Amino acid sequence: MQPMVRLATLAIYAIAVLGILVLGGSKYDWMAEVDPTFAASSIETDGSRHLVATLLLLAALSAMLALAAMSKTRGKRIVPLVLSFMAVGAYALSRW
Repeated sequence: MQPMVRLATLAIYAIAVLGILVLGGSKYDWMAEVDPTFAASSIETDGSRHLVATLLLLAALSAMLALAAMSKTRGKRIVPLVLSFMAVGAYALSRW
């Protein structure tokens, strides 16, 4: 049972981090390629994209916290820590 829970937790983490990466950037960047005088940042606010990305980050970190709590050895607790830092890094990269 525990390997299945561990796999489900890692799947939640992977989906959350992929969601964070997909939501990164601006949905109006293509307009600047068509018309160089257009500033894409002038019409977009962070809005719900930022909120959803933050919720996905919280889901990824919660999954890693659960995985660390299930781990019995110190070596197995390092992996969720590294993956948590990767999720925070993906979130920071998507905000850039």
